[in-house]
Amino acid sequence: MLDHMGRSKRQPKVRRVQPERRHSKPAEPSGPPEQVSQLSPPQLLEQITRARLVRDAAEAELAVLIDHAVNLGIGWPEIATQLGVTRQAARQHYQRRHREDANVGDRAT
Repeated sequence: MLDHMGRSKRQPKVRRVQPERRHSKPAEPSGPPEQVSQLSPPQLLEQITRARLVRDAAEAELAVLIDHAVNLGIGWPEIATQLGVTRQAARQHYQRRHREDANVGDRAT
């Protein structure tokens, strides 16, 4: 009976992730957990605000770099490798960002 079944029904196909495409471990907090736990609520909120501003600036810089890479003809596989994500994830994120930017521009006019 196995002779008549397709391969996908007999054994699941295992997808292997290339080492350079594995996600890196999440960033550690700016200080040891003991230091963070000693912050007062206002200090903790201030640190959250600072971290958000740093993240927003980094995302804006990354967007400019990706735009330039695409304009230079660098392929999505190479861009995705540098981002540590799949080609599809990188491209979808890029296209979503541009659709949102275009919608904001449409509303402004």
